[in-house]
Amino acid sequence: MEAGLGKMFEWKDVCKTVEFYRRSLNLSQNKLARLLGVMPSTVGVWERGIKEPRASSLVRLARTLNVSEIDLLHPSEEVKKKIEEMNL
Repeated sequence: MEAGLGKMFEWKDVCKTVEFYRRSLNLSQNKLARLLGVMPSTVGVWERGIKEPRASSLVRLARTLNVSEIDLLHPSEEVKKKIEEMNL
């Protein structure tokens, strides 16, 4: 584990965080896929937790969503609360 990352993360939580940030930018899965240069189904499988993005995709994903990789892997308590509200 890298220094500064704190406790390990769960990919099921990361996929919800990706969806939250995508929605907060009013991006469809298709639009995000085009911005990232991946197939639209790829974003869907990331958000459902079926597949994990490669490290290089995670970097591009964070940049495209205007957040850091740490924000994707370890969202703040405020973001976690908003994700919970989104999933109600």
